[in-house]
Formats: sequence, C-alpha cells, structure tokens
Amino acid sequence: MPITVENLTHTYQQGSPFQATAIRDISLTIRDGEALALIGHTGSGKSTLAQHLNALLTPTSGRVLLDGRDINNREVSKRAVRFEVGLVFQYPEHQLFEETVARDIGFGPRNMGLSEAEVDARVRAAMDMVGLSYETMKDKSPFELSGGQMRRVALAGVLAMRPRILVLDEPTAGLDPRARDYLLGDIARLHSDGTTVVMISHSMDDVARLATRVAVLEQGRLVMEGAPNDVFMQVDRLGAMGLDVPAASRLVHGLRARGIDLPDCCLLDELADLLEKLLKGGTGHAS
Repeated sequence: MPITVENLTHTYQQGSPFQATAIRDISLTIRDGEALALIGHTGSGKSTLAQHLNALLTPTSGRVLLDGRDINNREVSKRAVRFEVGLVFQYPEHQLFEETVARDIGFGPRNMGLSEAEVDARVRAAMDMVGLSYETMKDKSPFELSGGQMRRVALAGVLAMRPRILVLDEPTAGLDPRARDYLLGDIARLHSDGTTVVMISHSMDDVARLATRVAVLEQGRLVMEGAPNDVFMQVDRLGAMGLDVPAASRLVHGLRARGIDLPDCCLLDELADLLEKLLKGGTGHAS
C-alpha cells in the first residue's frame, strides 16, 4: 500500500493555552492507483490530514507510512518523500514566484539536481499533461495569466517532479466553471494514467465524478468511508454533519421517499439512464 495512516493525532500549539486538536486517532489506507476524496465540514481536519501525507506536519502521535516506511523517521529523507508525494495547496497560484512559466514549473525538478536537458523535458511533459502549450506559454510571466491558467501552472510544477501520489487541497476553489472543468479533466486523466490521487473538496458533484472512494471527517475523526455510492446515499447522516450530497443522490433519495425503487447512484448521467430504463419498464418499479 502506498500510504498507511496509523492512529494519527495532531494537536496544534500543544501545551499552550491555545492548543487545539485538529485530527484524532485516524487510521486510513490509501491504495495504489485509487482516487480518494476527503470530505468534511470546514474545520473537520481535512487539510491537517493532507499535510501529514508528505511530512509537512509531524504527528503528535501515530504514524504515516509510505511503502511501509515511517516518513517521520530520522533515517527517511523528507525531501525524497515530497518528491514521491506531491501536495498542491488550496490557491496554489499564490506560490508562483519565478519570472517565467517554464522556470516556475522547472523549479522542483531543478531542485532535484536534474540536468537542464531533463528539467526542460519534464517541463514540456508537465505542461502537456495540463493542456498548456510550451511554445506559447513558456516565456510568459505566470502573473499575467488567468486564474485557471495559473492554477494549471502550479499543478504542472508539482507534476514535473513526477510524484507517484498527488494530494490536492480544494483544487477547483475560486475557478470559473470553464477553468474548473478543464482542471477536473486534467486530474481525471492523471488518475487514469496511474497516478494515485487524494483530493479534498467541498463540491460533492466533483467528488462523485472523480473519486473511487470517499472518506468523511467530522470534528477531527474519520467517521465514514466507502465507495461514492455507498457514502452519498447516506443523505440524512451527511446532512446532520452539515454536508451536502451530489444532485443525483439527492434525487434518488427523494424518489425513494415517494415509493420509486432505484439503486444507489451519485452521478446524474447514470441516474438519467436508470430513469429512462424505468420509464421503459426495463428496470426498477414504482411501489
């Protein structure tokens, strides 16, 4: 397993009058090649958990294992861990700082000690992955780009280090619908190409579209996990936590309340197919 989280607890400012425990006794396995979504109300501990996955934060107690190695062990290079587990922060465009797009994307690979030829090759490949033209964009200042383009440059900068695991904290926050769709398409392609993805999101429709598994945090604890359909059909339980569900799950829940028998579903296109078959008498029935 790429990452195993064992009994993880993190307390900020421990021992001070202002100490606050953000996550409590969390155990979770992130499987090779999956797309795991972390959801929960604001303050539930999602970002704190994400920042433990590449050793940006050190546990108060518990362990994070990467391929069986404790990433906070003194014998393990945290620098090497961060090349394997790439973390893209919320609003990552705020971290852009180089004069040109190419230099910004190449910063990580250059910091890995790679040759300029290899850095250039990685910059070109990463830009291609996120749909940015190398020839058109390489010499532009990242600060002259649109918000969506800046977000893609920041993502390309992480991808250029070729991490096996990509951790994304609210990757579409603040983007217009077109830029959001482009970026979600980029993430879906990366996952289909074999990258393990961990994504924090408040958009349940985005989660339903991309995730193969969902983990729900509440007040710093892991309270639910499972396949998207299994989690999102627990509409009342999630609602009690202040969480929404995808539109399709909400519709299925409402139709079941009216006596229409439908299977679990959290994607609108799948629900449309189910309803079409139901209307044609091919599946399901009205009670």
